[in-house]
Amino acid sequence: MDVIQAIQGRRSIRDYRPQAVDKSLIKAIIKDAARAPWTPTSAPEPWVFNVVRGLSRIEEYGARALLHARDNRPRREGYGWTENPDFSVFYNAPTLIIISGRSDNPTALEECTRAAQILTISAIAHGLGTCWVGSPMLWLGDHDVRAELLIPEGFTPYAVFTLGYPAAIPAGPEMMETRTNWLGDDEPLPISNGRTQGLRRSFESLQSAR
Repeated sequence: MDVIQAIQGRRSIRDYRPQAVDKSLIKAIIKDAARAPWTPTSAPEPWVFNVVRGLSRIEEYGARALLHARDNRPRREGYGWTENPDFSVFYNAPTLIIISGRSDNPTALEECTRAAQILTISAIAHGLGTCWVGSPMLWLGDHDVRAELLIPEGFTPYAVFTLGYPAAIPAGPEMMETRTNWLGDDEPLPISNGRTQGLRRSFESLQSAR
């Protein structure tokens, strides 16, 4: 599978086969993710990866995360899932990967999300599926939970992924038309306001004077 196929074939997988993912395969995917670009100010450790394995352990963590979210949910829209007793936080996945960045690093979120995107593509190329899950983030805000999961002191989780062999692969979503704005020598100057029109007239005068 080439990289374009992996990008276009990426799906959010919300049901997994119980088959365990070999540790060597997980290491390979993390190694790929760690090739993401990062800023020099994030040195020497732009991110930390924590891997959780085992169906029963992950199922227990999911139940705890759901209960925590139900008891600590913000009073705003978007948290109706906390009242659904059948909601699955980790979708029966046999593996979780948590990406954390230094809490004192102002670019930690960007660093972790860059690595996270490459992780999803690498997983597809290795025949696996992922889902970027946000529902456990309230639970991971608890200091004792982070310590239990061996997330180092001074690091904050920014991205959590389920990982495993898909039980089924959903159809891809209908692609939205992406707005693209072009500027270049072969493109007309945009006319959006009086200042831009003045610049255009000046440019055209220079062109005709040559």
